[in-house]
Amino acid sequence: MLYKSYIPNALTYFRFIAAALFFYTFLNDLFLISLLLIILAGITDILDGYIARKIGLTSNKGAYLDVTSDFALIFTCFLAFVIKGWYNPLILILIIIMFILFIGTSGYKKPVYDPVGKYLGAYLMVMILISLLFQEQVIRETLFVLLILIWIVSIISRLYQYFLSRNFN
Repeated sequence: MLYKSYIPNALTYFRFIAAALFFYTFLNDLFLISLLLIILAGITDILDGYIARKIGLTSNKGAYLDVTSDFALIFTCFLAFVIKGWYNPLILILIIIMFILFIGTSGYKKPVYDPVGKYLGAYLMVMILISLLFQEQVIRETLFVLLILIWIVSIISRLYQYFLSRNFN
C-alpha cells in the first residue's frame, strides 16, 4: 500500500520532466512528440489529484506541488513558443503574474480556491494543445485575446475569493 502513496507525486513530477522534454522537442521542430508530451502531461494532471483523493492522500503540499508543476510546464511551453515567435513575450508576464498572485493570496497554509483560476490553467493547457494542432497565426492571436479576457476575470475572481476567505477567518 505504501507504494501507492508515491503514484500521485510521481505523476505530478512527470510534468516537470515533460516541460524540459517539450522545450527540447519543440525548439527542434519535433511537433508530434511535443504534442504527445502535452497530451500525456494533461492526463497526469487529471490523474494525480483523482488518485490522491481516491486513496486519501490529499494535502496542501500536494496541491502546491501540483500548481507548481502546472506552472513550470505551462511557462516552459510558452517560453518555447515565444522563442519561436509564435506568441508575444507579454504572455510570459501574464503567466508569471497569475502564479505570483496564486502564491500571494494563498500563503503557505492552504491554497485559496479560485474557480476561474482553475479554468485559466485548463485554458492555457488547451491553448498549448490548439497551438500545436493548428499552427496558423490568426488562431494563436485569437487564443491570446481570449487569454487576456480570461486572465482579467481570473484576477478579479482570485482577489474576490481571497478577500472573502479573509473576512470569514
